[in-house]
Parts: sequence; structure tokens; C-alpha cells
Amino acid sequence: MEKITLPPVSGEKIDQDTFRRVWDRVMPDQTNSPIAVEGDSVRTVVPETAAPGQTSPQPESPGQEGQTQETQLEPEKLDHEEQNPERTPVPSCTAQGTETGAGCPCTGEPELCLGEGSSGDSRRLEELMSMARRGMLAGQALACRTGGSCARAMGNLASDHRLALKRLSAAYFLITGKRFRPCCPSPELPSSVCLALREQFIWEQRWEHCNRQAAEHTQDPCLKALYEELGQEGKLHAGTIRSLLEQMT
Repeated sequence: MEKITLPPVSGEKIDQDTFRRVWDRVMPDQTNSPIAVEGDSVRTVVPETAAPGQTSPQPESPGQEGQTQETQLEPEKLDHEEQNPERTPVPSCTAQGTETGAGCPCTGEPELCLGEGSSGDSRRLEELMSMARRGMLAGQALACRTGGSCARAMGNLASDHRLALKRLSAAYFLITGKRFRPCCPSPELPSSVCLALREQFIWEQRWEHCNRQAAEHTQDPCLKALYEELGQEGKLHAGTIRSLLEQMT
């Protein structure tokens, strides 16, 4: 601390005895007293707030303080904007040919499958559904008349035709909006198991042929894929029956 001597405020000499008595009552502990009374002078202890050659920090003006606060808040504002970016509104899709819908990505007519444009396949679908039901009933009958591996193979054949009937029925409903339930009686199979398997072998080949022919004439990509899958199943069923007959002979 640097001690400096302050001149009397009124220009008159201070009575040291009177000042000392008053100051002793005000400040009993003279150790931390900022004023020291020595002899005929009064000295004030000034704290060294700045080193020699350095200027004391100046208080910030109200404008600078406000600017500092805005500077401190600026990163927070940026973080908030990054977390909540302003979303660009998506243009609404309107009819094709209008000015607002010229650059809209959802304009134009999509290439639909299983729609009303495929209504020409409805008659063929009805025929295939009737065939699928006949194949399901024949497989169930052969599974009941045989046993072992043959019964399991015929049970799987019946399940495949049941699933084919459901897939064809769903496609028919999507195209027409109506339900079609084929009403065909149970097929009359020969009493001999081998002859019954032979008849079913021929029928599975016909099933394959009808589905492949339908795939060639349809313009619907979904129906084309469905017909091709069902035709492939018919080919596999015929191969299974042939293998069973080979084991029996």
C-alpha cells in the first residue's frame, strides 16, 4: 500500500489530539485503519489497485455493457437456430398442367397395377380361382387316402393351392372391388391311388400352362409376376407327383 498525505479540507490545521480521540472511538482497531494519525499530519492508506505505469480499468458505459450482453447471447441464439432450423415449405401438388404444379414431384399419372385398368383380366382370374379351389380339394382328398411321405406331399400341395386361391382372390378384389367365391364340387378321383396321382399330375401340368398363358397376355406387371409364380408351383407339383410314382413302382 502507498501512503499519501492529504492536506486539510478547510485549509486549517487539524487538532491531532481531538481527531485521535474521536478516531479511537470510531476505529478501535488501528491495525486495519485506512487513516493513520502521526504527529501533525493525517495520512490515508490508499490500496494499490494498479501497478505503476498501468491505467486503472475504466467502467463500461451503458451502451458497451448492452453490447457485451448481446455478444454473449449471440452464440446461444445461434445454437437455438441450429437446433430449430427454419423449414422450407413444401409446395402442394396440384393438377398436372397448372403453374403451381409445374415443378411439383408428385404430378403426372403413376403406373398403377391391380387397378381398374386391369379389369380385362377379371374373367381369367375367376377361371384360375376355380382351378385353384379344385387343386386344393384334390390335394386334401389324396392326403386322406394315402399315408407317410405321400400324405405329407399331398398336404403341402393342398396348402399351396389354398394360398394361390387367396392371392388370386385378393388381386380380383383390388381390380374389381368385388368378391368372387368359386363354387366347384370336389373332384372325382379314381379309386386307385396311382391312377389318382396320375390324374393330378396331368392337372398340375394344365395348371402351369394356364398360368403361363395368362402371364403372356396380361399388361399388368403385378398380375404377370403372380401368374409366373403360380405356373412355377404347378411345375414343382408335377415333379413331386412324378417322384412319388417312381417310388411306388
